[in-house]
Amino acid sequence: MAKETVLLFIITVLMIMPGTGYSGSMIQTTQRIVVIDPGHGGPYSGISTSGGVQEKTIALQLALKTAEKLETHYNVILTRTEDTNISAQERMFIANKNAADLFLSIHLHNSKEPSCFLYYFDPSQTDKQQTPALENTWKVKPLFFQPESIKAVHSFLSIFSAYKPTPRFFSTGAPVIFLEGATMPAVLIEPFSLSILPHNPDEIGIILDEVAELIEKSIGHYFEK
Repeated sequence: MAKETVLLFIITVLMIMPGTGYSGSMIQTTQRIVVIDPGHGGPYSGISTSGGVQEKTIALQLALKTAEKLETHYNVILTRTEDTNISAQERMFIANKNAADLFLSIHLHNSKEPSCFLYYFDPSQTDKQQTPALENTWKVKPLFFQPESIKAVHSFLSIFSAYKPTPRFFSTGAPVIFLEGATMPAVLIEPFSLSILPHNPDEIGIILDEVAELIEKSIGHYFEK
């Protein structure tokens, strides 16, 4: 009977311990919580190169590498860890449910245009000094965190411009659907063009490691400020 009691106690402790790792489960922690959202997934591949490299694959690989670098300082949650499709609402629900301190949506572009760091801006909100109307709370919520989101994208811009001076970067507001409904600072990044990736997987890994390190520095810079 005593052994059964001890076993029950151990199971109970394990069930109530804070969750960790890369999942959408609710976690309890005193560390800052960063939710990383790899763009696209499943049947939605995003953009692709002529060689068949897909945005959804690289975004996930970059997210996993970034999570590994961040996990020593923060609690990290990934909205997806496999090639699965998740709606924009589900992605944001994971971040809101876990009271994240930062939501980071990772995408890529495939052009000669500058890479970008975006915060949420609702074009219908013409008067910036006016308190947002509450008819559509899903779109209104991220507006309350817009000042902090702007600080976050400026941190990304500062770090990426300093460490990668050759490529061009910019930050701006946009009606980004992936950031709608956020109850925390939220940014979407397109840190590089998919077209720059070589064919060799090892060389791709080196590039993604470099970018993941810059993302880690950018997030650290934002939280330090």
